[in-house]
Amino acid sequence: MITLKTRAIILLLITSFIGQAQDQNLLDVSGWVTGSGSVSGFNQNGTAAENSRELGYDHVGNQVTLWTATPDANGGASGGFTTTSISIDHAKTYRYTIWLKKTNSNDGYSYFGCYNNILNLDNSPNPNPYFWYGDLPQLNRWYLIVGYVHASNYAGAGNIGGIYDGVTGERVQSITDFKFASAANTTKLRSYLYNDSNVNDRQYFVAPRLEILNGTEFSLAQLMSINASSKLVFAFDNAGSQKQRFYCIAPGCTVPTPPAGKQSKNSIIVSRSSNEEELLSNEEDVLNNESQFSVYPNPTKNLVYIQIPSELSTKIESINVYNVNSALVQSISLNQNDKLQFSLQGKPVGVYFVHIHLNDGNSITKKIIKQ
Repeated sequence: MITLKTRAIILLLITSFIGQAQDQNLLDVSGWVTGSGSVSGFNQNGTAAENSRELGYDHVGNQVTLWTATPDANGGASGGFTTTSISIDHAKTYRYTIWLKKTNSNDGYSYFGCYNNILNLDNSPNPNPYFWYGDLPQLNRWYLIVGYVHASNYAGAGNIGGIYDGVTGERVQSITDFKFASAANTTKLRSYLYNDSNVNDRQYFVAPRLEILNGTEFSLAQLMSINASSKLVFAFDNAGSQKQRFYCIAPGCTVPTPPAGKQSKNSIIVSRSSNEEELLSNEEDVLNNESQFSVYPNPTKNLVYIQIPSELSTKIESINVYNVNSALVQSISLNQNDKLQFSLQGKPVGVYFVHIHLNDGNSITKKIIKQ
């Protein structure tokens, strides 16, 4: 029998994110209730008819309030908002973030920027600073836009801001960084749709955030996974080295307390919502389940096959593929076959995890490498 190497899995419940958000977010989004036009702290861009708030779903399927830009035929300001002034310390660095999605067409341009006493990194004044403007990489897809305004004494020249794909978690585009002028004591976050005259277009804005970078801000992984019912699972070996993490969205993955954990070999990690005594007593059954699932070829250049033993096919709750950023890459459709397949075509080379969740509470994760 393969012995236990992992003594614990640290479960970070993101359920508390929503409650923590107001402590870390300098923007008060409590006024984002259904309706139209400006609300406290957020001034509309365009007419009230071009700015509405409605219930919808974010990148992980959580129901949220969407600020929706609905352009009219006149072009110009076509929806979005500018926040009211927020007090800042020019000697510190701040991060500005927003989730955006555009549908129907690429008419007009999307904008994400800041305001008030902003300098370019070469110290030249920028009276109209935008971290980014243009077309999102794809229509009908969520993207996280992350911009940075550095402290007034910042001497760097590189840009660390970027656009992140809401499905893969990949950084797909670099954007512009700025720094504060020494006279800066307030800032604004602004995000628009502009010069769109296509009345069938929609642009959606979710979760605007302004955070000071002082060690208490959300990590990028947390920003990618804000969802009241989601979690990140981290596995560590006895030496304290992190072996794997995955972002779990399957309903059966929700557990009220940190589960015990074990690792049978480097490519497989098993977790269950159980105490350690129960896990130990069922170790042999769990390991048998692991050994019967085969994921191949590994490494692969494109296609991946999952061989499923017939006696376990009815026990599968879900199969999901995640990248190393814990972001969901795709969900595998289940059928009656004992062999499933999925494609990594178009995905970056690197490590991926195939997470198999069983209806008895066990979950099996196997690592696959794309060349």
